Amino acid sequence: MHERRDTLVIVCFCVALAWAFFAWLIAPDYYKHLYPSVGVHQSLSLGVSLVLLAALVYYLKIQDKLPDRLGPLTAGHYLEQDGLCFMPLVRVREDGQGHLLAEISLYYQNRYSNECEAVIHLRPVQQAFYSHKGARDVHFAFRCLGGEFGVVHQPVAVPAEFEGEGVEVLVGAAVRYPKTHGSVLRSRRGEPCGTFHVDWEKAYRQSRHELGGEIELKNPAKIHLAMPERVAHSLTRSEFVVETLDAPEVKRAVG
Repeated sequence: MHERRDTLVIVCFCVALAWAFFAWLIAPDYYKHLYPSVGVHQSLSLGVSLVLLAALVYYLKIQDKLPDRLGPLTAGHYLEQDGLCFMPLVRVREDGQGHLLAEISLYYQNRYSNECEAVIHLRPVQQAFYSHKGARDVHFAFRCLGGEFGVVHQPVAVPAEFEGEGVEVLVGAAVRYPKTHGSVLRSRRGEPCGTFHVDWEKAYRQSRHELGGEIELKNPAKIHLAMPERVAHSLTRSEFVVETLDAPEVKRAVG
């Protein structure tokens, strides 16, 4: 992402080292008649070399390889489970027929360089929204590439009595990296999030078990979501869509 900048700093550092080598090891013997000009070159070359060395250490070892894309969307508040940061937000969009439809937009970003598999579970304390008729919970299962930033779009129905209300939602997540985590691309961590048992062999086969409130959430995080007004009150069935925002043309229908 910063290859040109890093290359430029490396080149400048090499030039500064050559300058310092000349000023300290060659100039004192062959250019004594230029003193104190030699002393000025020694001081400047050493100072510039140290500054560029500090910049290299920061850029290559300390600075994040990728920006925190999730923070600005969530006012710096988001959850994390084992390297995958995320936060559900409520959005409103048209359903293609001129009607307004509420949507849970689950924004996420992977802090590591390797791909992970994620299962995220939302349970409103009251049945303030649902994604399928007769369902209580909203359940997401998707794969996330290394460093990926994206959003899961899940249409939901909001019963009339909850329009304009703030509701408490319990959140749990399970994440695994089939290989290893890889290198850290983003250093900032999210707030701890509860978890639950996942059968990874069946993780992508959504069933009534995932939607009916049967999953036991362990130490779930609690968040509050504001329900919109004048949106659909019923929904027979809807599928979620995963969109990779760093490559908007890539969309995967899941569920």
